Amino acid sequence: MRLLVSCIPYDKGKSGISVYVREVVRELAAQGHELTLLCEPEAREEESVKCKVESVKLEGVTTTILHSPLYTLHSPMLSMLWHLFVLPFWIRRHRREFDGFVICAANRRVCAWYPLPTTATVHDLANFHIPGKYSRLRMFYLAHVLPHYAKKAQRLVAVSEATKTDMVKFWHCRKEDVTVLYNGLVVKKFGSEVVKKLDGEVVRQLGSEVVDKTPLNHLTTQPPNHQTLLYISRIEHPGKNHVRLIEAYSRLPRSLAEAHPLVIAGADWKDAEVVHAAAAKSPHADLIRFTGFVANEDMPRLWEEAGFYVFPSLFEGFGLSLVEAMAKGIPCACSNNGSLGEIAGDVAIAFDPESVDDMADALRRLLGESPEERAARVARGLEHVKKFSWADHAKGIAKLVDDMRRASGVSRLFGIPIARVTQSEAVERIIGLAKKRSRPAFVATLNVDFVANAVSGWPFGGNDELWGYLRNADFVTADGMPIVLLSRLLRRGLPERVTGADMVPAICRRCAEEGLKVYVLGGDRDAVSEAFKKLHLTTEPPNHLTTILTGHDDAFVKLDEDQPEIVERINAAKPDILFVALGNPKQELWMGRNLSKLDVGAVIGIGGTFNFIAGKVKRAPKWVQKSGLEWIYRIIQEPGRLWRRYAYGLVKFSWLSLLHVLGGYRR
Repeated sequence: MRLLVSCIPYDKGKSGISVYVREVVRELAAQGHELTLLCEPEAREEESVKCKVESVKLEGVTTTILHSPLYTLHSPMLSMLWHLFVLPFWIRRHRREFDGFVICAANRRVCAWYPLPTTATVHDLANFHIPGKYSRLRMFYLAHVLPHYAKKAQRLVAVSEATKTDMVKFWHCRKEDVTVLYNGLVVKKFGSEVVKKLDGEVVRQLGSEVVDKTPLNHLTTQPPNHQTLLYISRIEHPGKNHVRLIEAYSRLPRSLAEAHPLVIAGADWKDAEVVHAAAAKSPHADLIRFTGFVANEDMPRLWEEAGFYVFPSLFEGFGLSLVEAMAKGIPCACSNNGSLGEIAGDVAIAFDPESVDDMADALRRLLGESPEERAARVARGLEHVKKFSWADHAKGIAKLVDDMRRASGVSRLFGIPIARVTQSEAVERIIGLAKKRSRPAFVATLNVDFVANAVSGWPFGGNDELWGYLRNADFVTADGMPIVLLSRLLRRGLPERVTGADMVPAICRRCAEEGLKVYVLGGDRDAVSEAFKKLHLTTEPPNHLTTILTGHDDAFVKLDEDQPEIVERINAAKPDILFVALGNPKQELWMGRNLSKLDVGAVIGIGGTFNFIAGKVKRAPKWVQKSGLEWIYRIIQEPGRLWRRYAYGLVKFSWLSLLHVLGGYRR
């Protein structure tokens, strides 16, 4: 696929987001996708970005780098505004050049709208957990502006279940709108040497030749003296919790601290001076070493010196270095909140990151484990990290984009996927579902009444159960001209109105041609009988249609009671298509609640369609139907029954449509 990838922000290659960008781009390229990278100009000069782009070129994939002149001002505010309001116009102008858009850090940069199928990855919502983490203006942006626009992306990705839970809680996302794709394990190559742990051994491989094998239990059960206690993170206070770590380390016995000096690796960030001051005051100040930012080529030595790893952060969306430490066979201790407990599983010793006492106790336990305990912990870690793969993560993103491409034949209004089909195409789709019979297909014909009954939006309520059935329906057509007009206003144009009253006769004729059977639940018996007689009169040979109706059940359906005998009668008749003529919302609620029990190919709610076919209720002239004014004609026919329903429905639909047009409808 041709993918546009936003690599903004890149943080000059010195953050977890930088790692994410590099690895996702590398894997997407390796999987054969054609990439266009959107980067900051200063990031283009970073060695890490050069390596990233070079790795893409090595895969033989076309790569283009784009940037905005606004970034040359080095202003995060201008960066945010450009990404939010300018980039969407550029994408819309060039949308034919791409199949999808990938946002690598949607907790930092989003768009006001998304002209392409978009995946937006959210790494964490730390601002909701750590008061004062950023400036007031940035905290306001992250809490109130960014979520509104992020949720408009067609697919949201969370890097952990903890992050997904936060998105549901703080951003008010629906669970089904967020896909969890774990980050991967960073496998670094330094020169031509690769270090791997396989089958209980550490294998040092030079090219294709294995040059050394060291038993894993030797490395883990007999650690040399002075193995360091390592923490890799940008030095940011208070979020990364360095100060409490230093206080906990200061409580260790001097002999234990001397055997395991504390190494803090990472670039200085917000309020780093507070961390340095705390280290200077520690009784073990001479045993605490700050390395600053560590380049890729220097990382092997850092890991080789490490005998233990600690991750005390107050909050993380994932914790990349924790996974890397486990993969290197290094025993770990980490915070029990955020995603760290989830990512660590039963491998690391967990502690309360806000309790210095608890952290100090965890460090004593970690550093004092017996060789056997340490070996068992390492073995669990090596098994545990198998679930983390950048290749799988990139495949997951590509699949989401591909699924959206395949679903591009629908217009999604109020979260409901409405098929972009003509009437003849809709009939053929339904016949195909009926013949397939892999499972019952839920088919709905959406009109204003459906929306008024199902969808909520302040100050109007709705029916979540009905809305859920419509959102997950297998096939939905637009049975109302206002639906078609709204789709066109939103540039998601539906080709035409496709009504149940028009489709049912055509479906019956196609069933006759294909030898399929139909069953009718609900509806007036005389109207159904007369309707099939009329259909019979317009079809050749004269007796052909009489064979398709395999049963009609006009029993009174009660939604508040289980009526298994109705389902039993339907299944006994073995129909291919079940017409449910109970009217909305009753028919769709019954369909949704009983769908899994039915042995049919397709279930379609058709309301009063047979009354129209039988002539008991007269339809408006064609020109009135096409103009979208059929509701006026219906009110004139039955004013006492319909005027209140239509008045409420049109007012509510108009309000919800206004919300959709102005800001995008989100419940």
